[in-house]
Amino acid sequence: MANAEVLNATDQGSPISDYAVTAAADETQLQAQGEGTTVASQDAVPENPSVALPDKVSAEISDDDVMTAPKYASTTDGELKNVETGETVTDPNLVGTADAPADPLAKTDGKSFIPVPMDEVKDQMEEAGKTVEQPSGNSDSDSNAGSDNAQSGDDTAQDKSQSDSNDQSTEDEGESVEGQTGTSSYVDSTTPTVRTAKLPNNEYGAHWGTYNGTPAFFDYKNNLFAQQAKGVIDVSEHNGNIDWAKAKAAGVEGAIIRIGYGTAALDAKALRNISECKRLKIPFGIYLYSYAYDNTFASHEATNIVNQLKKAGVSPNTLSYPVYYDLEDWTWTGHQHPTSPKVYEGIVNSWYATMRSAGYTNLAVYSYVYYLNTALNSSSIHAKTQWVASYGARNTFNFSMNYRGWQYSAGGRINGVPGDVDMSAFGNHTVTVPAAVPNAIYRLYLGGVRIHHYTSSYNEMRTLVLRGWQYEGVLGIAASDKKGQPVHRLYNGRIKQHHFTGSVHERDVLKTRGWRYEGIAWYSSTSRNKPIYRLYNGHNKEHFYTSNAKEYELRGSQGWSKEGISWYGA
Repeated sequence: MANAEVLNATDQGSPISDYAVTAAADETQLQAQGEGTTVASQDAVPENPSVALPDKVSAEISDDDVMTAPKYASTTDGELKNVETGETVTDPNLVGTADAPADPLAKTDGKSFIPVPMDEVKDQMEEAGKTVEQPSGNSDSDSNAGSDNAQSGDDTAQDKSQSDSNDQSTEDEGESVEGQTGTSSYVDSTTPTVRTAKLPNNEYGAHWGTYNGTPAFFDYKNNLFAQQAKGVIDVSEHNGNIDWAKAKAAGVEGAIIRIGYGTAALDAKALRNISECKRLKIPFGIYLYSYAYDNTFASHEATNIVNQLKKAGVSPNTLSYPVYYDLEDWTWTGHQHPTSPKVYEGIVNSWYATMRSAGYTNLAVYSYVYYLNTALNSSSIHAKTQWVASYGARNTFNFSMNYRGWQYSAGGRINGVPGDVDMSAFGNHTVTVPAAVPNAIYRLYLGGVRIHHYTSSYNEMRTLVLRGWQYEGVLGIAASDKKGQPVHRLYNGRIKQHHFTGSVHERDVLKTRGWRYEGIAWYSSTSRNKPIYRLYNGHNKEHFYTSNAKEYELRGSQGWSKEGISWYGA
């Protein structure tokens, strides 16, 4: 007999189609918008289309310095200077004190900014007809011009080669920009009722569309970045009091929340943002801006995150997205950020080890392309990098992870979020569908809403995997003949869940309670050698099935109601 809470389920929403359990995750259907267009101003700072170029660049600013904010550049010796005047910045609100770093967003007025080498900024300034003061000793500068230009040419050639490679790889995979693969024999005749997202594209033409029937994100040339894509924003105290219900209704499908920076600071809105995302069931992750200069400091940063997450009631299982280690070019009075990939390897490994020892294993690195190609140019770090900022026409980082995130704009306008907000697209680049197993009962999982689904239909399993469900393997093998006991499948649109039962009485009672009977799912084996156990979770009204006795006992110890053997596998 089904749990009484299921039999008396109250109305929680409108029905969805049989094959669209996916819609329970409130997935966004985005309209294809064709090839992107370049609309960013040439008067903008490279990689930062919403930031105007300064009026001039002081002679005190070297080509080797890095512009880390609209008004400031960090020098090779760790100072922060005003780009226009060349004066060294000493304001502790911007560069901290010897004992404590400053909020890194203070120098950008709370907005994200991708650091850019000053030689690139100067080139853009000259193209825009703005003043670039020359340092004393122009002969040295002039003598290096050819070398700089040659390097720039090499970069351009490499950039074009990467673009050509991306274009070719798309052709080699047999994929067109419309997302037709020619390999699918499944035709979905149902149309889920889902809302339309309103997340904008970026200023250089990177854009949303569809691919393999799922939301997808493309660069400006329609090269696929990710399919099964979700629109995600990242936020801090500088975004103010967000109306998360409005943001969710506007198309926000996930959030990465700043927990703080360094070893002591807690973002002033972190607890509120976490609480609201938990309340509204918005999938979320966490990021910490790092000021680590050695392994010990990195370990202390990890300890700080763990303490803050525990304070916020965020266990490892609560997080849908990872805890991200935000590694950038920072400025802190009396300290210098590392420049060696080897040093950074130790920092990252130390942070990972401390996080994992506390039970947080869903971890990844966040940075931007230039830093990943210089200070973070390590295969070990690149293998951990899942989320990369690039506000240009395409993201040139060579992801090793299939699942990846592109922070593609800092100028998003989303209902419910005051001012501008960072926008990202997260998804899979390629999707591998498992091979068919004769008479298998497949188990799948959708992380955003944390529900499972079970099916003996390979086409249904394949469709759900392509739509973003995680394949968890074969639950069991159904009886190959029809002499066994039928296992019935029902669906309740109010709680958006399927239910499976071998009891005719339970089936008939559920039908009187508004469940739609969908027929016989498979047949239970008469051998009774391989039991399939059933548990119930009163919080989300999910029934869970497993053939693993240890998993059955473990979930029972975690608060699930153990309901015994449901049927038998062959």
